Amino acid sequence: MNIIAIMGPTGVYYKDEPIRELHAALAAMGFQLVYPKNSGDLLKLIEANARICGVIFDWDDYSLELCSEINELNEYLPLYAFINTHSTFDVSLHEMRMVLYFFEYGLNAADDIAQRIQ
Repeated sequence: MNIIAIMGPTGVYYKDEPIRELHAALAAMGFQLVYPKNSGDLLKLIEANARICGVIFDWDDYSLELCSEINELNEYLPLYAFINTHSTFDVSLHEMRMVLYFFEYGLNAADDIAQRIQ
């Protein structure tokens, strides 16, 4: 069973509900979903478990710093960042060499996003 780490919840409905829907869609596909408490907990989890096959997080809360730390541990680990229409990007071309995908928060998009992650 492949494991995906989800950083959240954020405490706001427009972000939490799409993540809840995505959780259900990924669980139906056979993924195990875990929720690390913070970025330090996530990094320890990645170090200790080779079955982690992706990380889902909110770009506004974690952004590039978390991506860089994860990339140092495993440069091939896919990262899935959720953004909203007001998110800002300050990413260099070198940093875009990461396996980084962006999704917008939206209701009823979970099945499409889960297909992309699979």
